[in-house]
Amino acid sequence: MALTVEQFVEKFQCPGCVCGSDTQCDSYIPNTDGYGIHCNSHVCGTMIGFGNVVALGLPIGFCKPGFDFHADPPRSHNRMSIRLWRDGDDPGWDKLNVPVWAMVEDGFLFVRTFAPRINRTWVDVVEGGTLALCPGALDVAEFINEID
Repeated sequence: MALTVEQFVEKFQCPGCVCGSDTQCDSYIPNTDGYGIHCNSHVCGTMIGFGNVVALGLPIGFCKPGFDFHADPPRSHNRMSIRLWRDGDDPGWDKLNVPVWAMVEDGFLFVRTFAPRINRTWVDVVEGGTLALCPGALDVAEFINEID
């Protein structure tokens, strides 16, 4: 059964979000601009230890937004680009948008995508996706126990 836009956002973005725990919050701004589904207001609101922000709706290997070297002073940031794709949608991976890490869990394909030309990353979640969609990506399931 395919998830609705709201169910998709509530499953992967709302857990731990500063704005609210579901799409009924006053901050929910759905975005279906053709680059995946996501909420424009999403802010990671959970820390594990000091400064270690995580997106609770995503599995290990995909839940950390990273470090913002452009902030003044540089710091861990609490926003990350998460793109949710329905079964059959094409995330558009190619040599400019490279799937680097991938893992299938509970019927969803999780992919860390890197755009080297603009030094930008995304976490893509593909409903019903398989590793065959991104053959060059490393299978995170093979080394998940090495990730903190």
